[in-house]
Amino acid sequence: MAEGKDEGAGRTGWEKRLKWVIAIRLLVAILFLGSAAIIQLEEKPPYPTGPLFFLLGLTFALSCLYTIILPRIRRLEEFAGGQFAADLVLSTGLVHYTGGVESPLTFIYIFPIFGSGTLLGRQGALAMSSIGSILFGLLIDLEYYRIIPPVGEAVSAYLSPSFVLFRVFINIVAFFLVALLSSHLAERLREAGRQLEVERTDLRNLKTLYRDMIANIPSGIMTLDLEGRIIAFNATAERITGLNANDVIGFSYAQVGLAEFPGLTTFAIRDKGRVPAEAFEAPFPRKDGTVIPIGVTYSSLRDGEERLLGVVAIFQDLTERKQMEEQLRRADRLAAVGQLAASIAHEVRNPLAAISGSIQILHEELENQGQERLLGVILREADRLKLITGQFLEQVRLPETPWRGCDLVACLEETLFLLQQSEECHHGIHVGFEKTVEALPVHADRDRLKQVFWNIGLNALQAMPRGGTLSVVVGAEGEFGAVEFRDTGDGIPTEHLSKIFEPFYTTKRRGTGLGLTIAKGLVTDLGGQIEVRGQPGEGATFRILLPQTINRRPQTLDWRHQTTEDGRQNADDGLHTGDGGGADVMSEVRGLKSED
Repeated sequence: MAEGKDEGAGRTGWEKRLKWVIAIRLLVAILFLGSAAIIQLEEKPPYPTGPLFFLLGLTFALSCLYTIILPRIRRLEEFAGGQFAADLVLSTGLVHYTGGVESPLTFIYIFPIFGSGTLLGRQGALAMSSIGSILFGLLIDLEYYRIIPPVGEAVSAYLSPSFVLFRVFINIVAFFLVALLSSHLAERLREAGRQLEVERTDLRNLKTLYRDMIANIPSGIMTLDLEGRIIAFNATAERITGLNANDVIGFSYAQVGLAEFPGLTTFAIRDKGRVPAEAFEAPFPRKDGTVIPIGVTYSSLRDGEERLLGVVAIFQDLTERKQMEEQLRRADRLAAVGQLAASIAHEVRNPLAAISGSIQILHEELENQGQERLLGVILREADRLKLITGQFLEQVRLPETPWRGCDLVACLEETLFLLQQSEECHHGIHVGFEKTVEALPVHADRDRLKQVFWNIGLNALQAMPRGGTLSVVVGAEGEFGAVEFRDTGDGIPTEHLSKIFEPFYTTKRRGTGLGLTIAKGLVTDLGGQIEVRGQPGEGATFRILLPQTINRRPQTLDWRHQTTEDGRQNADDGLHTGDGGGADVMSEVRGLKSED
């Protein structure tokens, strides 16, 4: 396909050049025709005009014939050579009828020789100069020796042989010099044309590369001139600012809503004559009204003589970076919580076991002395303290058992059954369950996965004290198993969404703020994701994605640890935290009794 296209382009070029040759030939013929007409007006013309008119008419006829058959000719280079050879023959006829060796038209040989050098190259030009030299020398010889009668006065009467030979030699040398010079110039022009085409191609590629780079670079680029008018605005700049390039290019930045662009108004480009290099980081109000943090760096736009032409603003949306920084800060806080949990569990749990055991003994001895209520309060608060200690351990203990595969659907069904039997699921709450698959194996520990569902489900039930509906949907999404908990409770304020998984953050009166933290940590350890959506008065939606069964263990984040076997939820016991923490109080009590 490409070769055919190149061949077509080459033929078009040849046809165009040959049309120019035909046009120049006709122009020269017209000039000679006018000269012949002037000669004919004289009383005694020096040359016979009849043959001149015949040769010029033949030239016109051949030119018309060339034009007609040109589209049908396949080998255009040979066709051009034939035209130049015919021109040399016609030139020889003109020289013969205008005086032979003394003809003033011997220069006419130069035209076809020059044309051949331009179109056919050096070899073609030398070939045409050789043909012209042979024709001219043969004509002069034939005239000199009277084989062909010369036109006009006899040359032998007053021209010496050396003079005739000199004239022939001078013309032949001129023919070859024209051939060499024309072919050399033509070759230089062709080489310059090739270099120009290469440079033109490189320039097009450079423009394309520049356009693609500017269009696809992840940073916004805005260029302004000395008047503050925007002259360039790439696609990323459109996405960050919410403005369309067609609406801002050619206008002042202040006219298109960029007056509050960070750092743009802190200097006057025209007055200072230079652009400061400092970077700016500040909030920017987009066209849709949202405010995002952006970072901007300015650089000067100069020409080849270092004259200031304008300023280039390169800026980025820092929203994701700010979110990542917040996540890192949150991870640091969680790491500190883990270290604190280890020390608290170590320092509090053992004395707590002794206190609990002692209170139980006192309870047995004083149960008949009317102190049951006071001792019950003490025991409940001791149990609550043990519960908090156990939840701390959930954050710092390493797993003692390997991960096992389990059925996500079956695990969810069992947990929902337990939730329906809990105290939080009163008569005003309806629990709905929808599954798009019958079984969905995931790589997880069954008990820990039930603890995640219990914590999230219990949190949803507690968010509907006046009743409502908890809808649970499970299904497969690509390589993940997806579970969604939707409640119709009071919803979550927007300012609380970013903090809902932080340790100790709770809005419940008796909550510890660890249940959702534990759930997020377990899901993250499984290589999954958990996210929450909600608006005040519209309920909340917790969405969990867990990878389906694969032959490897999910990676564990540095700041999270798995819970131990004795610290995980025992769903059969049915004892969990008041805010969805899900710690097994009965296992803690058994541990304390064993220490007693």
